[in-house]
Order: sequence, then structure tokens, then C-alpha cells
Amino acid sequence: MHKQLNKYLSLVLLLLFLFPMVEKQVHAFEHKEDKHCTANAKHFHEQEHYCDICDFTLTDSNCSANAGYQCVAPVQQVLFSSLPENLYTPGAFQNLSSRAPPVA
Repeated sequence: MHKQLNKYLSLVLLLLFLFPMVEKQVHAFEHKEDKHCTANAKHFHEQEHYCDICDFTLTDSNCSANAGYQCVAPVQQVLFSSLPENLYTPGAFQNLSSRAPPVA
């Protein structure tokens, strides 16, 4: 059962990762007969460009706003105690060695 699940999972992941490369080649194949302009001067082409992939747009760009979902962010208030103004403690680090690594 576990090996069979791994086979299906690897097949799905393979298809997922290969899809962009295949789609790019199919798109290039669709445009192989297109004429490309090589002129350097400014000019206007009256020829139209029709491509389902190039012209693809999502029909509903505000799908999350119309879905009726609410985004609720938890808010937590944290109160900090005030720190003493003077944190200088002269005797705190006197017993430490002045060099590293410490001598055993």
C-alpha cells in the first residue's frame, strides 16, 4: 500500500513540475508561424495577434472579496514592566576570563 501511494504521489509531482515546461513548448509551437518584425524605426502594424494563452485573464479578480470569508487576526496585548534606568552592574562580569577559549 505504501509503495503504491509513493508511485502515485511521484507521478502527480512529476506532472506538476513538468507542466510549465510542456506548456511553454506548446505555446512556442502555436506561435511558430508568427511573423516577427525586425525593423528598428517606429511604425504601426495593422495585423492582430490572437492567442488564447497570451490573452488569458481571470474572469473574477476579486474572488476572495465575493466569497464571503472573513479574515480574523488574533490580537494579543503585551504589557512590559518598566526597566530600571540604570542597568550598569560593575561586579557582574568580574569573575569571567578575559580570553577565549577558557583554560581547562
